[in-house]
Amino acid sequence: MSKKDDEIQRKLQELESAVLKESTTQSQQHLTSSTPSTSPELVSLSKKKDLPQTTVQNDLQYFGGIALILTGLFMFFNHVKVGSSFMTMLGIGGGGFGLLFVPLMLGIGWLIYDAKSKIAWGITAASCAVVVFSVLSSITMNFPQLSFLGLMLMLLPFAAGGALLLKGMGGPKAIEQKFNKKSE
Repeated sequence: MSKKDDEIQRKLQELESAVLKESTTQSQQHLTSSTPSTSPELVSLSKKKDLPQTTVQNDLQYFGGIALILTGLFMFFNHVKVGSSFMTMLGIGGGGFGLLFVPLMLGIGWLIYDAKSKIAWGITAASCAVVVFSVLSSITMNFPQLSFLGLMLMLLPFAAGGALLLKGMGGPKAIEQKFNKKSE
């Protein structure tokens, strides 16, 4: 065993001396040369024109664009007035949907009786979907009278935010490259 240990120690010393010798010659070469040396591989790579262009993506522009778009949405939604008629929701008015609650109540009753019935689940789900659709379709949205300047100031963040978002993603070429990579 000591023979193996001695051999290992000798090999380690040889390796260490070779590394020290190599590092001292490299440091001396670096100090004596005034211009940095470039390998022929790097020179040939830098001369190639087929290398893909890197796009600079600025996170501040990206998140600033998102913030401006959200600001524009807030300003737009703040000006829209939403309302509905209470009588219409009860089914008394012209566009009521009070009779839609009959299949909903039938489906809920059937589910209480037999919770494993697929037909009962289907009737209940379809009735809920139709009721939600009816409520949403009975809502009226009004855009109040607004000056042209007010409208421009409200829509300006959309344009600026979209431009900043596009620029933050690297511009049109970067987006085209991303779509091309996804389609491959």
